[in-house]
Amino acid sequence: MVDYDAAVAAVQDPNADPILLAKIAYENPEFGANVAVNPRCYPGLKRWIAEFGDERARETLAQYGFTADAFGGPVQDQEAPEQAAQQAAEQQPADAYAADQYAAAQQTTAAQYAAVQSAAVQSAAVQSAADQYNAAQPAADQYAAQQPAAQAAFEEPVATNPYGFTAEQALTTTDQMQIAQIAQYAPELRACIARNPNTYPALIEWLGQLGDPAINAALAFRQ
Repeated sequence: MVDYDAAVAAVQDPNADPILLAKIAYENPEFGANVAVNPRCYPGLKRWIAEFGDERARETLAQYGFTADAFGGPVQDQEAPEQAAQQAAEQQPADAYAADQYAAAQQTTAAQYAAVQSAAVQSAAVQSAADQYNAAQPAADQYAAQQPAAQAAFEEPVATNPYGFTAEQALTTTDQMQIAQIAQYAPELRACIARNPNTYPALIEWLGQLGDPAINAALAFRQ
């Protein structure tokens, strides 16, 4: 659980990690209104707060025109964390941005639901970005085929994180939850995450704001 001081600092940070904001909103409902007005609070998280946040958070969103109905109706609440964790061990994520299909196929912990599912699954804006990505993928594949030298020049970083995440996982995994975890807990592998074609747009945008030369080079390769 995010401690109180860390939560206070995060909700006041205009460059806060969206995943951390989602975790705070779920674990510390009293910060829901602060999370809702943070510029890094993405549409899927606002929708979740509008449906499940406390009264002050819902009233704050309503002042900006955000309600559960405004997002197309209520969202499905998550199962108890114990049940979700059991199903998460048995299932693998479906498509990164197939909103309702992904939510139906994947059950995970309630905190992970708020952090990842709401971002990559519940948001219509993310779904639209996914459609655009899929439409552009053939051209990207053709470019990659024409650039073997650039591909060969990339040196996989040495994984130093204590969680066992590897460069191969960061480059190839389709598990959106795992992608988010690698970005948070294995910073040395963020350049690999930036090159992974399955990384969701909100995370790509965040990586681009870090100003890391290796990450920027990886993002340039995507283009």
